[in-house]
Amino acid sequence: MMNMKSNIAKASTLLPKYRRHFNRRLISFLMILGILAALPSSGLCANVRIHCAEDSAKVNALLKAAAAHGGAFGERCAFVAREMAGTKSGPAADNDTVGTLMVDMHSVDRLGFINTVMAIAQASTRKIPRFEEFVNYLERYSRRKGVDEGFTSQFFYGSDWIVDNVYRGNLKEMTEYLTGGGFKTKTLDYVSHHPELYPALKDSLTMERIKMMEMGFRSHRLPHLKKQSISNKELHELLENGDIIMMLSNEIDRDIHDIGFVEMRDGVPYLIHISDEKGEVVVDPYPAARLFKLENQRFYGYRWLRPYDQ
Repeated sequence: MMNMKSNIAKASTLLPKYRRHFNRRLISFLMILGILAALPSSGLCANVRIHCAEDSAKVNALLKAAAAHGGAFGERCAFVAREMAGTKSGPAADNDTVGTLMVDMHSVDRLGFINTVMAIAQASTRKIPRFEEFVNYLERYSRRKGVDEGFTSQFFYGSDWIVDNVYRGNLKEMTEYLTGGGFKTKTLDYVSHHPELYPALKDSLTMERIKMMEMGFRSHRLPHLKKQSISNKELHELLENGDIIMMLSNEIDRDIHDIGFVEMRDGVPYLIHISDEKGEVVVDPYPAARLFKLENQRFYGYRWLRPYDQ
């Protein structure tokens, strides 16, 4: 009995010591958890592929330059687009059997150019512009619902890209702000009718998913402005640097003929876009009105869009 009492007495003297030790350990553990929670996660899209280290370096250089340039989101878009002049035109980097996001700054397709510029411009507005932020924005702009789920989550038609990004607040359709436009009805099914151009379509399930997506664009009504309106001073007063002009193709089963960013010079709009003649991104030397005349036979109208700052 005496031993038990002495053990209890001993334990009672040690208990506060162990309690203090436990509390210190608990506090230290909670502090570590707090520090880990505060650390910035990489946030990198799990499916992203990077062509080579040179691509990461180029993106980081553009992020730094755009951050130093500053300005509103549209101003940054125009700046980044100009900085990408000389980038070669090519097929979409992620047009392969995998289809997940690919960062490749060596060449771009038309929508890839637009999405890349917007992603760099947007990431450059962050307090610390990082490559990971660029990838997250690239996924947001270039994938349906902003989520990379492989080939079938890509945008193959400008109308699909616009509808999805407008719905998610990344773009604003400005076409309605001018009178004198109209609608043209098209069925957009170029991809499923040209499976030889898309390696992923060798898989029958992927093909079925693409066909299901295209069903949403059967007899699709595309709003447009008349080509002549690009010369209107009324429009020039409304256009801003970084606005997007999408020229609409005469082809029956797709909608993009050309697409580029507006750069205003002395109150006149010019386009930064991919030139078919040069096969690369160019800061067009001609005003948009003259470019429209040169391309007159290849498109029937255009859509006017404005990227939104996130």
